Amino acid sequence: MKLRQVLLVCNPSQPNAAQTAQRLADFLCKKGLSCQTIQDYHLISRYPGTDLCVSLGGDGTTLRCARETAPLGIPVLAVNCGSLGFLSACEEKDAPACLEHILDGHFQITRRLLLCADIERAGQKSVRQLLAFNDCVIKTLQPRAFSLRFLARGLELKRYYGDGVIISTPAGSTAYSLAAGGPIVEPDLNTFLITPLCPHSLTERPLLVRADEAWEFAPLFKNQEDRAIVSLDGQGNYELKNADRVILRRAAHEAQLICAGNFDFFTRLRDKLEWGERDAS
Repeated sequence: MKLRQVLLVCNPSQPNAAQTAQRLADFLCKKGLSCQTIQDYHLISRYPGTDLCVSLGGDGTTLRCARETAPLGIPVLAVNCGSLGFLSACEEKDAPACLEHILDGHFQITRRLLLCADIERAGQKSVRQLLAFNDCVIKTLQPRAFSLRFLARGLELKRYYGDGVIISTPAGSTAYSLAAGGPIVEPDLNTFLITPLCPHSLTERPLLVRADEAWEFAPLFKNQEDRAIVSLDGQGNYELKNADRVILRRAAHEAQLICAGNFDFFTRLRDKLEWGERDAS
């Protein structure tokens, strides 16, 4: 990969992001590369010819950049200026060295499938082609359970009764789904993970389904005034009522994350989530 133009996307709410962006801009200019810094990730598509997008913030900033760059085929270097930084390739203090390795050709690009959601609304304009890197969450807006039909190929497979469900990508299995009791899934598998939220059943368990099929969810409320919410990556929220449908499938484009050297998923689990560690005392 030949780098000529780099776009720095800086989260203004992170105190050190702007300083790190300026430091990286100076570094890249000294290397003879063209560099632009923006704060609004919606503007990414306005910079044609971008070879690399550098996300400066936390995981939320990385999610936004990954969704915007996926249709453009631009890899994202995630620099952690936040707290956990599970998706990050490096911490802010190591960002210049990380870029140096990438410029020298020592890097790996990992591809992550995205979830695509269509919300079909009865009597209202539908919302289509919504992308999620981590998950799509369908949950009640009221403090009571509701029924959620689960369909595929025109057939109703089952009904969930509880607070809702989380439909996550493999990459998203370590996010909200994990907190709700779902399993960890290797991020390069072609699957979606369906994790019930507070189900009213002792037999309800998470379910893995193929990502290259269309899966449909439709709420059934006892009261017509009840509503649910559809949330994509916890950042885009849409109201859902009776007779509405949510259709999920694998997106046509994949997100690309770049890191210096080689990426190992299980090392990331140990480093960020302390997976497999125990007190030996």
